[in-house]
Amino acid sequence: MVVALYSNLDVIVLVSAGYLLYHVYCRYFTTRTRGIAPGPPALPFVGNAYQIPHDRQWLKFDQWIKQYGDVVYITVMAQPTVILGSAQAASDLLDARGHIYSNRPKAVMAGELVGWDLGLGYAPGPHSPRFKEFRRMFQQFMGPRSSHDPRLLSAQEQNAARLLCRLLDTPDNFFTHVRQSTGALILYLSYGYEVSEGSKKDRFVDIAEESMRGFSRASEPGAYLVDTIPWLRYIPDWIPGLRWKKDLREMRTSREDLYDVPFEYVMGEMKKGTARHSFVSSYLEEKGGPGPTSADQELIKAAAASLYSGGADTTPSSLASFILAMTLHPEIQERAQQELDYVLGHAWQRLPSFADRPNLPYIEAIVLEILRWNPAVPLGLAHRLAEDDNYKGYHFTKGTIFWANIWTMLHDENTFPEPQRFMPERFMNEDGSLRKLARHEDPAMIGFGFGRRICPGMYFAHNSIFIAVAQMLYVLDIKKARDESGNEIVPEVEYDGFISSHPRPFPCSIKPRSSAAADLASQSAQTH
Repeated sequence: MVVALYSNLDVIVLVSAGYLLYHVYCRYFTTRTRGIAPGPPALPFVGNAYQIPHDRQWLKFDQWIKQYGDVVYITVMAQPTVILGSAQAASDLLDARGHIYSNRPKAVMAGELVGWDLGLGYAPGPHSPRFKEFRRMFQQFMGPRSSHDPRLLSAQEQNAARLLCRLLDTPDNFFTHVRQSTGALILYLSYGYEVSEGSKKDRFVDIAEESMRGFSRASEPGAYLVDTIPWLRYIPDWIPGLRWKKDLREMRTSREDLYDVPFEYVMGEMKKGTARHSFVSSYLEEKGGPGPTSADQELIKAAAASLYSGGADTTPSSLASFILAMTLHPEIQERAQQELDYVLGHAWQRLPSFADRPNLPYIEAIVLEILRWNPAVPLGLAHRLAEDDNYKGYHFTKGTIFWANIWTMLHDENTFPEPQRFMPERFMNEDGSLRKLARHEDPAMIGFGFGRRICPGMYFAHNSIFIAVAQMLYVLDIKKARDESGNEIVPEVEYDGFISSHPRPFPCSIKPRSSAAADLASQSAQTH
């Protein structure tokens, strides 16, 4: 029996290999047509697949862009792929021709099997009713106008004050704090659910974080062969050696928990008349209260989960980058604190708020530099071309995958001199005011993507980073840690990731600027 089973497995492997070779052969030789953009030499069948590292792909792509130009052609297992290395090229194609550049590549594991294609990230292209409804909902809840809603701003200010208390209580856990703080804010805004302060375990937080781990694993390129050979999904679960089937069940369960459990909480609160205003409650009311159709329920579940998946991993990256930058640059921190002290005074009567924002141009410049220096999503998400197109004399076939290398755009030496330096002054005029930025030099635009797939929560995310940075700078001193001999430890600027990029763990010292500053943070959090 065992021999027979393994014989079946051998047959599956051989058939799969034959299918792959045939598929790759056809795609490889049919895409080698005239007008292809320049790019690195490729091997037959596999193309450039083995030249692409498992993480920090944006750095390899950056090398190719410097060598071949801002439109680079590669193939990955015969899949035509184009890397865009300038904001102009990305705008020309992904913005101006968004009607044909806004599809997503097929994601068999993450999208079709785990189920993330129900949400916005992997949703069908811009012409689908589902995509349009998602965009309408997000625009209405946190678009450029809605992001100034006092309820939204107040929640962000309150959440920033709570983050201060966590940082003062256990400063060495700052990586955990910025992640959990962001997650708690999104849970509150999405579902009206308030994470208990001081609680080490929270069911909703655990569900959300487990689902995000599954999302990252399922989305990792090359992690699962079923993404390359889709018919492997039909292999029976009882065949031995199929670890990926077990992974699939676990990741699908965690994704379904994120969709269902918080949604059922809101439904229950609405029936009791105790529901807080939230993304879910507002759209349940729009659809007729806590008894909408199953189709409406499914759409609202997917939209709310998309809010979480879109922000839970990106804003923490930016806040961790801020802490790293302040550790390395005490002179920038000192100048920022002088600006805050001038606006708020030294009486420690209140924390910075959004009302202070017009008077804090240097703080705003720091935020812009955080978004530029090491962008949270350095490659954005892939776009898929819906029909043949031409650009700069190059021909792109239908189905070509496009990556906008945001990291390269934000490190263009012509736009950002000395791009490796953390230098907020690059966004300021000589008189100390903020410069008016064009699209190609604005990290708050480039960093959130292009075209109809641009992040719908970009204004909300920018606000969250601003208020957290302002409050941290006002209350905290962030410095280099010291070793046992008293010598300063200088952190390395090293990042890892694929979809999102995070600084590697580093030591630092986080302390209150004064006892009065610590008391203010504690009182503000208790009041909220």
